Amino acid sequence: MKESAPFVNISGGFGNIYGGYGTNAELGSGHFALYGTFGYANERVIDTIRLNSSFNYQLGLRYYFNVGSEVLFPRIGFGYGWVTNYYNEQIGNVKYDQTVFGINMHVGTQVYSAEGFIFSFDINVASKYTISNENRHPFFYSLYVRPNIGIGYDLTRLFSQSKRKRHIKNKAINPFE
Repeated sequence: MKESAPFVNISGGFGNIYGGYGTNAELGSGHFALYGTFGYANERVIDTIRLNSSFNYQLGLRYYFNVGSEVLFPRIGFGYGWVTNYYNEQIGNVKYDQTVFGINMHVGTQVYSAEGFIFSFDINVASKYTISNENRHPFFYSLYVRPNIGIGYDLTRLFSQSKRKRHIKNKAINPFE
């Protein structure tokens, strides 16, 4: 059985796994990767309610599925951190904590180019049942779903001793060999 090759990438984008608008760094080996995010959610106005801006984070774990491709890498991930800055009409004009933190789950894929660029597309899911301090957010949504889109680069290419033209992570993690 082959040893799994480590990989490192960094990307920028928008959505929960980018902390709003931000960066996402990932370090992994084989099917698993740890990720960290730092981002910024800008101020927004909904009707007469002002949602404050915030700096945000998220830390988590991803699992990559082997689909026999050198380009497409489906994944599922769980993390803890920023969910959103929100307003729900049931709150009315009562002062409340706008920023929600908790457990997020995302499902999506990464697409690698031959040049090492990474395009990420994920759907993020959170719920009032998985957030921190649920009592401070009694009107948060039962199901909160948002898209995440990012573009990045496979930093492994900068440190790899071989001059590979393509990232071949799935060949290194083939569980059927």
